[in-house]
Amino acid sequence: MRLFRSKKLLMVAAICVLSASTLGSFIFAKSDSADKKQPETQTESKTATESAAQSETKVETQTATQTKAAAPAKSSGKLPDETQFEQIAENGKLLLRVDKASGHFTVTSKATGEVWRSFPNPKDFQDKLNTDAWKLHLASPFMFRYVEFNLRKDLLKETNLYAQKGVISQFEAIDQGFKVVYEMPDLGFIIPIEVKLSEDFVETKVLAEGLVDEKVIPKEEPAATTVDKNGKEVKAPKPKKDPMARLASIRLFPFLGAQTSNDEDGFLYIPDGPGALIDFRERRAGTQNLYTERVYGDDWAYSNRNTMSDRNPITMPVFGIKSNKQAVLGVITEGEEYANVVAAPSGSFSQFNWVAPEYQYRFKFFQPTDTKKQNGYLTYSKEITKTDRATRYYMIEEKSEEISYVTLAERYRELLMKESAMKPLEGDQAKLRLQLHLLGGDTEDGFLWDSYLPLTTTKEAEGIVQELSALGVDHMDITYLGWQNDGYSKFGGDFPVPDKLGGNEGMKKFTNFAHSKGYSVYLDASSYTYNRGGKDGFRKNRDGLRDLASSVIESMNWDSRSKTFVSPQFMKGVIEGDLEEAKSLGINGYLFGQGIGTFLNTDFNENYLTSRLESKEIQSALYAKAKETFGSVNGFRGNSYTYPYISHMDNMASNFSYDLFVDRVVPFAQIALHGLTTYSFEYANLSDDYADNFLKGIEYGAVPSFVVTNASSQELLKSLSLHEFYSTNYKDWIDEIVSQYQKYEEALGDVQNEFITGHREIVGGVFETTYSNGKQVVVNYNNKEVRVGNLVVKAKDYIVSKGGA
Repeated sequence: MRLFRSKKLLMVAAICVLSASTLGSFIFAKSDSADKKQPETQTESKTATESAAQSETKVETQTATQTKAAAPAKSSGKLPDETQFEQIAENGKLLLRVDKASGHFTVTSKATGEVWRSFPNPKDFQDKLNTDAWKLHLASPFMFRYVEFNLRKDLLKETNLYAQKGVISQFEAIDQGFKVVYEMPDLGFIIPIEVKLSEDFVETKVLAEGLVDEKVIPKEEPAATTVDKNGKEVKAPKPKKDPMARLASIRLFPFLGAQTSNDEDGFLYIPDGPGALIDFRERRAGTQNLYTERVYGDDWAYSNRNTMSDRNPITMPVFGIKSNKQAVLGVITEGEEYANVVAAPSGSFSQFNWVAPEYQYRFKFFQPTDTKKQNGYLTYSKEITKTDRATRYYMIEEKSEEISYVTLAERYRELLMKESAMKPLEGDQAKLRLQLHLLGGDTEDGFLWDSYLPLTTTKEAEGIVQELSALGVDHMDITYLGWQNDGYSKFGGDFPVPDKLGGNEGMKKFTNFAHSKGYSVYLDASSYTYNRGGKDGFRKNRDGLRDLASSVIESMNWDSRSKTFVSPQFMKGVIEGDLEEAKSLGINGYLFGQGIGTFLNTDFNENYLTSRLESKEIQSALYAKAKETFGSVNGFRGNSYTYPYISHMDNMASNFSYDLFVDRVVPFAQIALHGLTTYSFEYANLSDDYADNFLKGIEYGAVPSFVVTNASSQELLKSLSLHEFYSTNYKDWIDEIVSQYQKYEEALGDVQNEFITGHREIVGGVFETTYSNGKQVVVNYNNKEVRVGNLVVKAKDYIVSKGGA
């Protein structure tokens, strides 16, 4: 399994408004012209803004449920007047009111009177703290970005309904909500949206049907001529050239729940790593801080000449905002694979803290201009990616306890159980299991030819497992890495297991031995993502993943050797073809990762055309098939669509991306998943900070994870592909493995099927985690002991208790 290591030294001081996606790559082609960076976004405000501010909406009632407007939507940069809103839907808990002049809405709790707005809270709005352009952004029901292909095809323009003198051409009441059709005649854009109320959430949706982003330009006629007073012919000016404006992205109701920092009682939640909070602060260093990251990570099909994101990829399509006694949990439910999560603290672009989804419709890519694909230019995809895009906003209000990030995570856990059919762990699933990874073999680099390099044969693996069993490790999942035919860094033709490792028969014997001890055995199947050398009938030009410019996509290893991404449909066929042979080995399942649950790519290979959505569906189907075949499947840093299938999540992110504007790292993801599945973090013996890695696992409710070899660590240097495995000899680590397992078992052995119901920082560097059975774990990261109530927690240590500290 390829090790995803956090780039802990990377610090981002200030982030400007980004382009429609944060895509990138390690692709081979080079281009002098494309390497010169240009500004990617322009904000429109000037005359369009001023004229929109002077416009008034004239509404003509057609029927009781439908309204048409012919004049621009009204805005002078002022937020909507809530006294003009009309009730349009309600249920037992919530009331939905709408402003027919703008499409803005409010949701009111019937129990408490709390109000959630689709626009910023006007209570503390101050003109002087917001620019004219941002006043219109804040007042508009949506922002959007577009590209003009006939002017600057690599530059996005950022604008909104009012700046474009947009109109509401249709307003219609529908079941439990309303539909609005917005039109921007100057651009030719038509954007239909729906808003619906449900039991405890409101859903906002950009509809694919009726979405138009192309202005019909009449065919150019010959310029007419006239005669002036002197009798001379004068040609009329030619019509303006069609800029060919096309939609790139939409932020629908981006300021829903937005609040100022005046009371400093709130936070933004962003899904970075385990979870990160941006606290409401009146005075914050730096300007134009912006978080924008793509849900499920970058798409390699648009990676050439773009910059791959250095942040943790988003694995859960969720975000949130909490202010005083209310909060909103946003969950992107349709089109999340084409969405970014965008957030900014107050003082960055406006006086408001806000977080929202940004739906992407076109994507930046490199278009070569020569056959060698060395030169070219950056542009955006011509075809629009048209699907419904929806987000549910769950309304959360303070009851007996103060709202925290735990409250939001618990609500998401409820959704995972209801929508994804995840269930609390039971029986053997609820036992704390050591995650032991064995590195089988690789290729030894030779001067004239390469040879197989065995690192842990199946016979040697039996010896390692026997020692751990004798030392008291009662429960263990064993995952074999580098078991495939040519070793860890070779791709394609995984079966049979190489004879020098033990062959298929040796793997069967090892699996039977592990089962006799009560242990499970998994094979790492992430290697199916790539192919190198043509095995499995793979032909690079026929079966490789292609980008929008039809270039086959390759990734460079640390050993400077490339590997080709396999088309998802081709990969699916190979995996399904190998399942029966894998099953014959008696294994408990596969560990999927990389292009099967971690990466999500579009494929423009004409033999296997696959959208990003279809790629997600292929990956989900592979998880389902593996679970059906073996009875179990594990994931490596898997995205949320893998959750319904997994028994364990391997190498889960435990830290954030070190953006300067992030104030706190919190275990949102772990709170949501604990009790529904087990999870582990990076291999303990390869961690940058062994002690803190262990404490983080205890604090976040994880299980221990190690990767070892029978061979000495120096033996791995014979392969250029194993640079990350720098300390793996099991004899060097066996005492620590047993010690960690025993400590984890003592602290967390009885809570694997319990939910995390509380988490807080008691004092600086001291954190408390509470479980649904009442157990509490207090972890001290400080270099000195700390007194917590009547208890003393030693430096770099933890204590476990049944009650409150």
